[in-house]
Amino acid sequence: MPFANVNGARLYYRQHGGGPDLVFIHGAGGNHLAWWQQTAYFSGRFRVTVYDARGWGLSRGDMNVARTTLGTDLLGLLDHLRIERAHVVAQSMGGRAVAGLARLAPSRIASLVLCGTTAGATNDRIRDMQASLRAERGGASLREQALAPGFEEENPALALLYRQVNALNPPRPRGLLGPPPPSYRGSMHEVLGRLNVPILYIVGEHDAITPPEMIREAASLVPGAEVAVIRGAGHSCYFERADEWNRVVEHFLDRAAAETAE
Repeated sequence: MPFANVNGARLYYRQHGGGPDLVFIHGAGGNHLAWWQQTAYFSGRFRVTVYDARGWGLSRGDMNVARTTLGTDLLGLLDHLRIERAHVVAQSMGGRAVAGLARLAPSRIASLVLCGTTAGATNDRIRDMQASLRAERGGASLREQALAPGFEEENPALALLYRQVNALNPPRPRGLLGPPPPSYRGSMHEVLGRLNVPILYIVGEHDAITPPEMIREAASLVPGAEVAVIRGAGHSCYFERADEWNRVVEHFLDRAAAETAE
């Protein structure tokens, strides 16, 4: 099995296909397997890299870590794989890895697709929305809101597979992915804007965790960022409506490649 020893962790990864590098970063409910529909679709034109964050899937490492570790781990993996520059796709929690990479090594990013995440681009309006959503959920698990209403009834086999992929993850320490302290007022929008690369925010129409209104607000803070809404999908729109999601992202990557070549 392919593992990379990175920052004291042992990260599992897989690579498929050939061409420009395209790296997928999973969310808290997934692992490298969550991208199976994207791996099959994009590996004909890209060298696709998927991996498990430390403490997810088959990756292991000390979990008494800072919020920034997802970013340093990603950079370490890129170094290990000798990926100098990549198109990066991040789902939900994966936005934290993007935020770290953007701060540490912005030149490694050729374009960004941010799915169900603000990637730290925030303001008081977004903070208020996030606080309201947390209050509405109470103690309910985000896992129960990851799929659009009615998806399980319409697609029982896919919903079962989604939950089985999630069930492969070991338990994680409580509070590992909690919100920043209330006093924190920082935002990543200036860092993202300075990347000067194409950025696409993509979100499910029925996303109850990072709803379209929140994502549009985040994108408005980043000059030039685009927004795409996947109809009928929830927070895991890449999984729920993979055909449409893949087409939207492919079109974006085609334009990003053309801009890079100019």
